[in-house]
Amino acid sequence: MGLEDVGEVVKLEVPVRTVREAARAVGVGEDKIIKTIVVSCGGEFRAYILRGNKRLDVKSLGCRLATPEEVLSVTGYPVGGVPPVLNIPVFIDEELLNEDYVYGGGGDDHSLLRFKPRVLVEKGFAKPVAL
Repeated sequence: MGLEDVGEVVKLEVPVRTVREAARAVGVGEDKIIKTIVVSCGGEFRAYILRGNKRLDVKSLGCRLATPEEVLSVTGYPVGGVPPVLNIPVFIDEELLNEDYVYGGGGDDHSLLRFKPRVLVEKGFAKPVAL
């Protein structure tokens, strides 16, 4: 399972660490940028995919944000570059499934992954949830 299985990795000349920087780098609105947030829930790590301008209510999930060290350890990617295809359970905000494409982490701060959110669900990489 690789990033190419769900989309296209776009290499960037400049590093992107925020939703705003990512949107500028690829010339789209911030609503087309997603973030992958890794959390720890009772010792189990999970990832949630949502629009970059939306907040994840971690406490209502009974979880806490994973530390940067934990994110790197469990995903193999640094915070800010975490792609939506992982070896831990991944949940995607169902409102994203109507988007033709979005951009998310591409593995590092010089890459973004352009993909169709529905493909993540169709290929079994993510489960849709209401966030």
